[in-house]
Amino acid sequence: METTAFEATKAPLGHRALLAFQETMETMATMEPPAMKEPKIAFMASLATHFSNQNSGIIFSSVETNIGNFFDVMTGRFGAPVSGVYFFTFSMMKHEDVEEVYVYLMHNGNTVFSMYSYEMKGKSDTSSNHAVLKLAKGDEVWLRMGNGALHGDHQRFSTFAGFLLFETK
Repeated sequence: METTAFEATKAPLGHRALLAFQETMETMATMEPPAMKEPKIAFMASLATHFSNQNSGIIFSSVETNIGNFFDVMTGRFGAPVSGVYFFTFSMMKHEDVEEVYVYLMHNGNTVFSMYSYEMKGKSDTSSNHAVLKLAKGDEVWLRMGNGALHGDHQRFSTFAGFLLFETK
């Protein structure tokens, strides 16, 4: 038999406390847990000038977005502030003074993917690639130039971007 709030006020003090406790527990059982606040992590960098330092990390001359400031503009490296699954994308335009370009997406010093672009000198060519990576807190991701040269100008044909999809434990 259910007790109404009015009837509960007539009950002895101990019984009222028990009824209030039961009501609180029932309310809590139907409540949604508080939403965990996902960190906001995203960056996008581009080349406003040509880049041709072979076998080195690509340093982007312009950073359009750096939410959380986890993309290091001096090194061109992204440092994961939390463990999670991240999405990365890179688009490039081969500089017209070279025939081919190799670029590598690096994760803690290991190649994740390679990009290759070929077109005779005097012509440009574009290429892109994407990756979804599970990173641990502190992992680093960057692009390494193999050989060739990348085109850079005010139109930003060569870009590197990434963002957190979701956090993992």
